[in-house]
Amino acid sequence: MKKASKYLIILIVIVLFAIWISTGFYTVRSGEEAIVLRFGRLARKVSKAGLNWHIPTPIEEVIKVNMLEVRRIEYGYKTLDTSKDSRYLEYADIPRQMMLTGDENLVNVEAAIQYQVSRAEDYVFNVRDQSITLEAAVEASIRRVIANHVLDEVLTENKFEIQQEIKEDLQKTCDIYNMGVTILAVQLQDVYPPEEVDAAFKDVANAREDRNSYINEAESYRNEVIPRARGNAAKIINDALAYKEKRIAEAQGDVANFLQILEQYQQNKDVTRIRMYLEAMEEILPDVKKYIVDSQDGLIKFLPLQPEQENQN
Repeated sequence: MKKASKYLIILIVIVLFAIWISTGFYTVRSGEEAIVLRFGRLARKVSKAGLNWHIPTPIEEVIKVNMLEVRRIEYGYKTLDTSKDSRYLEYADIPRQMMLTGDENLVNVEAAIQYQVSRAEDYVFNVRDQSITLEAAVEASIRRVIANHVLDEVLTENKFEIQQEIKEDLQKTCDIYNMGVTILAVQLQDVYPPEEVDAAFKDVANAREDRNSYINEAESYRNEVIPRARGNAAKIINDALAYKEKRIAEAQGDVANFLQILEQYQQNKDVTRIRMYLEAMEEILPDVKKYIVDSQDGLIKFLPLQPEQENQN
């Protein structure tokens, strides 16, 4: 009887040991990394997906970290129900202390930050409470960047640049403290002034929109008028150049004609002078019958300038 009890105890111990050993099996999925701790210290890191084993608790324990998951921090607001269609999500504002801009105005900021774990061991060991620590770093970065910009830039003009600055500042903070995360994106969901001055800021925003509208209209008018004016100017210039070429050609023709007459005049001055006189009279009095009278011989002699057919008519 005692021998049977002894075997039974040994069997129970073996079964319990086998059960304890079996608790050391764990599965690493694709995109995960497993941190194996031995007595609370890092023993090894497992990145290969599949079935693995570690010495069971309390000697070793495993912490698995999803390296592909895009995690999200909501600052200044909270999504109430993430199970619904994203088009109809409900949000609740979480009051925060207002932030001071570079021109000493107060604004409320709501932002969403997306990040991934880049080093599992740093994320597990260097950040005690990851969500709270990262949220504090987010707030510090937003405050630093907002303090370097005036109100107009924060509300409307430089939203994209401010988001990039916050992302870079937050990544720098995470790297300094070896948090093991990579900041993927920072989105300013809403930036708005205190309720007490909200109406005044809306008036300013409306005036700014009107100004931009007038500027756009003026730009449109300029883009329409300037090409037309340039076309007219080009036409005037082309007409002037054509007129210049025409006048130059006419002047050159007159010069050539004058030189030809001069040459003839120098060869026979009297004949040339009379011919020029007759041509001038023909041009000045085109419709008048003209006669040339010569009385040097004591007889009146005349020469009709028109052809004989015209005289008969």
